[in-house]
Amino acid sequence: MIEIALNCAAVISLYCAISWCLKHKTQSDIDEASLIPFADDPEVARRVERATGKKINAVQMSEPQSRKPDRYTLEL
Repeated sequence: MIEIALNCAAVISLYCAISWCLKHKTQSDIDEASLIPFADDPEVARRVERATGKKINAVQMSEPQSRKPDRYTLEL
């Protein structure tokens, strides 16, 4: 019986803690946070935008261009 009461108290405490953390968040904040995992891949971001209709601020990661070092250039 005590185990059931402790389990119920744990679930209620978890619910209250999550509710308190999300109390000051707007719906747009929550939507933006849910789309963060797709922001680093532009193609996936476009597919998710088409599927959900929500705008994703995708960041395109460009690879650094490898440059042949000049003979007279000193890199520190």
